[in-house]
Amino acid sequence: MAITFADTQITVRPNNSLSPLNGLKLLVALASLALVVALGFMHIGAWLVLPFAGLELIAFAGAFYYLKLHADDFETITILDEIIVIEQRVYKNSVKIEFQRYWARVNLRQQADGESGLFIGSHGKEVEFGRGYINEQQRIFLAKQLRVILQNN
Repeated sequence: MAITFADTQITVRPNNSLSPLNGLKLLVALASLALVVALGFMHIGAWLVLPFAGLELIAFAGAFYYLKLHADDFETITILDEIIVIEQRVYKNSVKIEFQRYWARVNLRQQADGESGLFIGSHGKEVEFGRGYINEQQRIFLAKQLRVILQNN
């Protein structure tokens, strides 16, 4: 998972190491291998292997399609003079939340799953940042950096 620090912008996004073209190549290679194995078993009389190989390929294609849909997901914190803008994009849904910089607070809290969550908020409204994109160490580092940035009003 990548964390990018620009002058006043922090962006986190998933690690997309497999391009759509390479995903298609991998799917074709898996399909070829599964088809050869299934045809071999069908040739010796185990014809029921062929439909299950097809189901396997459909599952792989669905997984690659899901990864392609979420390849452009991101979360961004933009710190301007007086406001903090947090933008979260998941698939086609985009949410933008603004906080006053002076009142904004950064909190790390334990979640039910045992990991901490990075929350930014003020006046009773909070947003969790980086869930699913950054690990525990990156979350702690980012919280420290944000606290330093916000103290320098």
